[in-house]
Amino acid sequence: MDPKAGRELCFKVVDYAKKAGVQQCDVILHRGRSLSLQAQSGKIDKTKVTSTQVLGIRVIQDQKIGIAASESLDDDALQLLVQQALGSSRFSGVDPYQMITQKNASDLLVAPEKLNRPDNAAMREKIDLALQLESEVLKRNEHIRNVPYSGYADGEGEHFYANHLGTYCYQSERSYSCYTSALSAGEGTQAMYTSSSVSRDFQGLNLQHCVQEAADTSVHLLKAKAVPTGRYDVVFAIDEWENILGAFLGAFSAKAAMEGVSYYRDKVGQMIASKDLTILDSPQYADGFGFSLFDDEGVTRREMPLVEDGKLNTLLHNSATARYYKLESTGHASRGPRGSLGTSATQLLIKAGKTREADLYNGRVLKVIGLKGLHSGTNAISGHFSLAVEALLLENGQLQQYVKDVTLSGNFYQMLESVQAIGAKLEASSGRGFFSPELRFGALSVAGL
Repeated sequence: MDPKAGRELCFKVVDYAKKAGVQQCDVILHRGRSLSLQAQSGKIDKTKVTSTQVLGIRVIQDQKIGIAASESLDDDALQLLVQQALGSSRFSGVDPYQMITQKNASDLLVAPEKLNRPDNAAMREKIDLALQLESEVLKRNEHIRNVPYSGYADGEGEHFYANHLGTYCYQSERSYSCYTSALSAGEGTQAMYTSSSVSRDFQGLNLQHCVQEAADTSVHLLKAKAVPTGRYDVVFAIDEWENILGAFLGAFSAKAAMEGVSYYRDKVGQMIASKDLTILDSPQYADGFGFSLFDDEGVTRREMPLVEDGKLNTLLHNSATARYYKLESTGHASRGPRGSLGTSATQLLIKAGKTREADLYNGRVLKVIGLKGLHSGTNAISGHFSLAVEALLLENGQLQQYVKDVTLSGNFYQMLESVQAIGAKLEASSGRGFFSPELRFGALSVAGL
């Protein structure tokens, strides 16, 4: 949808709300299109093409919140939408902190060429890529028995925001991805590993990396075995580090702090991590796939140090949490067309340190390359975790063995305080929404032999 047409549509709903006597309102419209192809046994097993659009309105009437959403954008549906939101507001409790007050001086329109490169690939090329992923994995090693998951996907999305004060924001983007897996078998054991690649254009997808990582790691894991129970220094591979950090990211939410369920609710301004650790929320980081110029209240986003030199600099705020704490919004409001107001980070970036790779892996180190039971094995309030892992056991940087059938336990919040070293090289997660050097954590508990 053209940004101008989207503007007209959003403000049509705002006008309907004003005519209905609504005191405050904002509108969010999400539109998207996606294609996914799944390969199995030398053919495309599943093809899925989706096109979605959802428009939602939030009304605030006498400090009561009402939310309604519609997939239909015709006039009758939009007018009904307003009445539904008004109706639901009558049955909600009073919220003195939610207000819609963001008034921007001009429209924010974000559709940079880098995020919206044209789709020049023919359907045949996309099909061939999905099929080639599967065939190349199967050819890679005689121990590979199957490719359970392999395919290609692309999509484009648009995000519109408008409110009763005239604020209007628009962003669009397009992305491409592929993924594959390898299931290996030998000597009465099996192992599986998955790899993926994302890009802003079709040509940027790294098929060979996916094939090599999935196939080779799967085969190596056939020889994996447990290590003796004890304490090990640990380095997480970038995707596993992103996952375990994400499991505890709610501790940085001001909304969770308001509700009394954030570990860091009373620790702003205090040291919570190694003095060498700085974590930034960097919404416009050039290489990231979480690029965002505005939040879901129309507030302009800026780079913000969440943790700076080990000190908790701030929590993630929307306008309601900021009002509760008598602060300004940090631009982290999060709300979908159907959902209530929350908070979320955009792109997290951990500043690189000064430790050379040889020093980072000095001595005995367990490098975690797979996590299992992430959601059931973590407690975000206490920080405790207990997870089955796959890993590499390294001695002075040299591979000693692949590791499985062990459980890694610890406390995430204490772990941040025990960072022993921070690597000098910044790495991107496979989804390119998280950037970090490798970090070495001291003496975590491993239950094995």
